[in-house]
Amino acid sequence: MQPDQNQVQKFYDENYYADIKGLGRPTAHHRRLARRLGIVAGQRVLDVACGTGEWLQAAYESGAHIFGVDLSEKAISFCRQSHPEGEFQATSAENLPFDDESMDVISCLGSLEHFPDKPAALAEMYRLLKPGAYLVISVPNSNFLGYRLGLYGGTNQAGIIETPLRVFEWEELATGAGFSVDLKWRDLHFLSVGWVTQNGWVKALPRAISACAIAALPLDSQYQVYFRFQK
Repeated sequence: MQPDQNQVQKFYDENYYADIKGLGRPTAHHRRLARRLGIVAGQRVLDVACGTGEWLQAAYESGAHIFGVDLSEKAISFCRQSHPEGEFQATSAENLPFDDESMDVISCLGSLEHFPDKPAALAEMYRLLKPGAYLVISVPNSNFLGYRLGLYGGTNQAGIIETPLRVFEWEELATGAGFSVDLKWRDLHFLSVGWVTQNGWVKALPRAISACAIAALPLDSQYQVYFRFQK
């Protein structure tokens, strides 16, 4: 049985964000994403399921006005302290408290797979975007070899809710909400020293080999894929 919203919020507040000290600083990956998306001064950028706000801080460094929502009260409280230049609200993705056509860019990174009602969330994001503006998502691909071979069972959020889909299924969800597919590309954030060594140097070599092997896979077999959808 699918968990209700209160159960999901409790999981994120008490488990996923149990220790958030030292977070909130953007990585090189976040800054590359801001450049790739062409974030410029004056744009209104909303991150849905913003977590501790690292990506939004990178957008702010590019001159954007930043907005974030997350179901976790703890994450939002952290963002308000760490990123006082932004506007942050604790709410679900299915009920976004902003005006129609008020955003230039909306992002939802590594999060849509955890939403109980994905079509409703996408409809809300569509409502908020200005005509011609973009939604950017990164999502897991159920056609990833690790899933298919049973070698990978998902993230530590899989215990509450996690629904990976195939690339074409993510596209169908978005087009069903009114979006058109503009771009898609591999998520290669794991090709970094930080990712390779995050479990210690002893495990660094096998992680480096895994990262290179995953990066060599075609897009339809990648672990995670970025999409840019246009309204």
